[in-house]
Amino acid sequence: MKLRAPSLRLLLVEDDVDIAAGIGDYLDSHGVEVDFAYNASQARLRLQAQAFDLLVLDVNLPGQDGLALCRALKRDADLCLPVLFLTARGALDDKLAAFEAGAVDYMVKPFAPAELLARARAITAHAASSGGLALRAGDFVLDTRHHLLQRAGQSLPLHAAGFVLMRELMRASPGVVSRQALCELLWQGEPPDSDPLRMHVYQLRRHCLRAFGVPLIATVRGVGYRFSAERGDAPA
Repeated sequence: MKLRAPSLRLLLVEDDVDIAAGIGDYLDSHGVEVDFAYNASQARLRLQAQAFDLLVLDVNLPGQDGLALCRALKRDADLCLPVLFLTARGALDDKLAAFEAGAVDYMVKPFAPAELLARARAITAHAASSGGLALRAGDFVLDTRHHLLQRAGQSLPLHAAGFVLMRELMRASPGVVSRQALCELLWQGEPPDSDPLRMHVYQLRRHCLRAFGVPLIATVRGVGYRFSAERGDAPA
């Protein structure tokens, strides 16, 4: 059974449906998983429900604009994934405002989809190699460069499937990650003969319980799993 390296997953927040569809088609044809939101409220819901590698934001969104959304996510939701702004505003003041809000890159429309793809890959590769995507959930920190789960000076080394599982659950926290999504990340489209996901989750829970006194993974029946540092949250 072959473990599969996760592909780049991107959330595109763009209120123009035609532009969003065109970008999505191009990126999808180059192996990028794209999900869509058309306003700030939808973006928040998608970020709570699913883990992404990159957030691509338009500035001119209905309701709360992209700049305000980015600031709020960085401040209130402790957003740690990189943000790239994609907008028709090309003035220097607009770019400076975007970087002040927390962006790592800025593209002005019109643009070549190939350039967006190249920038997205470069941003996520740099973040991963530099350890810039250390994940936090409550008191726990996942060092994505060294594959260490840490809390208060204690560290738990994670390998292969355990690291992928913990990363996805912490990125989605407090949301739930479906069994299907986890299986697609771990295995090359081949339905496992038995139920190895359950085995990997069981083993990871045991390691976490020994290291931290909490199993950290709770089962949401009929849906999947979520990260949970609550002692009374039965793993099931």
